[in-house]
Amino acid sequence: MPVFTFFLSRLCVASRDSFSFMILFLAPRTQVALAITSRVLAGVGGGYLSSALLAIATASVLPLSRSDATIVSTLLALLCWPVMMMMCFSTRTATRAWGLTVMVCLAQAAIALLAGWRP
Repeated sequence: MPVFTFFLSRLCVASRDSFSFMILFLAPRTQVALAITSRVLAGVGGGYLSSALLAIATASVLPLSRSDATIVSTLLALLCWPVMMMMCFSTRTATRAWGLTVMVCLAQAAIALLAGWRP
């Protein structure tokens, strides 16, 4: 009897099928992979949206000339994206990462709309 089948037979004592093996070993890995994928999507997509909204909001709010406000807001937006990515990976769960991303984007969209931006 090969070592792997012996290990598998000892592991799946209750049901003796490969499905319980899959549940025991692949389910936690799948959950971790989905959590990481969700955080990456929140960081990349939400960070892009957040930085775009920050650029719009700050360009609308700053009392500078149009070209100066555009340059300053673009530089601030370039700082926003990595901060959002780090925030998504510093939270405990992927749900919190999405929640914070949505809240930041809604706040920036509200500021941009109140400053006079019309989509």
